[in-house]
Order: sequence, then C-alpha cells, then structure tokens
Amino acid sequence: MKAGVDAILRRAQAEYLDSLLPESDALLALMERVAADDGHPIADREVAQLMRVVLATSAPKRILEIGTNIGYSVVVMGRACPDARIETIEIDGATLRSAEEFARQAGIADRVTFHHGAALEVLSRIDGPWDFVFIDCVKTEYSGYLDAVSDRLAPGAVVFVDNLLWGGQVAEGAKSDDQRASTDALRAFNQRFVSDPNFVATIVAVGDGVGIAVKR
Repeated sequence: MKAGVDAILRRAQAEYLDSLLPESDALLALMERVAADDGHPIADREVAQLMRVVLATSAPKRILEIGTNIGYSVVVMGRACPDARIETIEIDGATLRSAEEFARQAGIADRVTFHHGAALEVLSRIDGPWDFVFIDCVKTEYSGYLDAVSDRLAPGAVVFVDNLLWGGQVAEGAKSDDQRASTDALRAFNQRFVSDPNFVATIVAVGDGVGIAVKR
C-alpha cells in the first residue's frame, strides 16, 4: 500500500477501497516494485484504475503524457487504448530508457513516441491535436502545461491531472520550506482548473487528488 494512504481519506476507508482494486498483472507489479525501490513517483493504482474508466468512456486516438517517469502510465494507457498513439515527455534520459524497455515488454512500443527533454520546451515543438492529456510532472509548471496544450485539444478532449491535493498540503499548508513552491503553485492551479471557461472540470479525492476536465 502506498505511503500516506490516509493523507486524504481516513485509513479504514482508504484500506477498504484499496482492497477493491484489481490486482496488478506481472509487468505492472514489477514496475510498482521498481518505482518503490528506486524512488520513482508513479500513479497510484487507484489513479490508474480511474484513468482506465475515463479512457473507456472517451476512447481517445491521440494521447499526450507530460511526465513519463518509468512508463507506468504509458503501459496503462497503451493497454486501455489499443488503437491510440501516445506521445510522452521525460527529462531524464536513463529514466526514459527504462520507460522504453517497459513499453517494449508491454508490446506497445510501436505506438509510443518518447520525447526527451524539459516538458515546456518539448511542448513548444510538438503538434496536436490530442484527445487525452495526462499531466504528472513538475508541479510548479502545471499551469504552463495547461496553457501549452489548451489550444491543441480536440473538442471533448479530456485532461487528467495527478497530485492535486499534494499529500494534504494544498488544503493544510506546506509541510516544509522545500514543498512551499509546489504547494502554492498547485493551489493556484486548482482554482484556475475548476474555473477555466474552456473546460468543465472537477477534482476528486482519488489517490493524491485527481483533476478531470473536458474541453468545451
């Protein structure tokens, strides 16, 4: 079970909901162990399951992920959308190579374009439109990511954003000085996200807080 499981929900509720999640298959379980052992932040299992539900309802053909890490969400999305093309962005070369290998093992590598570089710089040189965008990268840049993709989304496109409650810090305040910039940026992003006239949006207490928006 992930660290801080009771940061949002009371522990008994969180443990009960966690018990209802489908078991990870061998590859995803391996990726979860690698992430835990090496300190790679990946989407929680409940976030991955919510993502599968949203993908099933929206059936996107072009997906953009901002923040690849070891490729856990790439595998989830690639399997959930067998007809979709995925573009994903990661700044660390070694981490990106791990993601490429996991995508190969998942049998989806031929449908994934891996971009190496800082997300805002890469976003300035790639083209949409996209039907689904997953944001899980540098927290202080979330508003910049939304600005960068907003005009390149197809009507009805979904924006799916992780870590919007930031371990409870967005509501309760930063726990340390090194968390303050991310906490303040996420608090400002959340207000913008739910009130942006270009989207209908909400934030739900799943995992570390997930934002879901649909382009008007």
